Amino acid sequence: MTRKWLLFLLSIFTAIPALAHTVVVDGGRVQMKGELVNGGCAVAPESQSLRVEMGQYRTNSFTSVGSFSTVAVPFTLRLVDCSVDVSRTVGMMFEGVTPAEDPQVFLATSRPGDSRVSSGIGLALFDSQQRQIIPNATATTMLPIDTPEVTFHFSARYRAISEHLVPGNIQSDVWFTLIYP
Repeated sequence: MTRKWLLFLLSIFTAIPALAHTVVVDGGRVQMKGELVNGGCAVAPESQSLRVEMGQYRTNSFTSVGSFSTVAVPFTLRLVDCSVDVSRTVGMMFEGVTPAEDPQVFLATSRPGDSRVSSGIGLALFDSQQRQIIPNATATTMLPIDTPEVTFHFSARYRAISEHLVPGNIQSDVWFTLIYP
């Protein structure tokens, strides 16, 4: 009887590792992306890839070259985790492609079919005081870093840069950079 009992225990102990065997199957890859900076603030997640819906405009609402759309579309860029350890103020510089006809605005392109062509209008940005922001120029508006969160208020308007306007979906790509003087 002890021999049977010993064989029984031996078979259980040899079976346990077989039951605990793990099968590993490659299921894919997750890539994490981030950035380490020594800035006074971090850009809030919702402000990192902001999409501003400009709306719909009629081509005849632009009376002449240089005329602005009547609607100013507001948008905000929020900074978080701000600290005066690095700087006491922060500004923003806006960069992007400008049309040859008017370097005071960002290029706005239409996409009839697969080609990207100038729409005949440009995108102008304004600060909270409604002063136009010049593309690719040094930041002129600085805000104090006196709270953990800083919010910049801007607005955008279209401006005619040509007598010939091309109807279609319009897109402008604009990047911003935080400036610590």
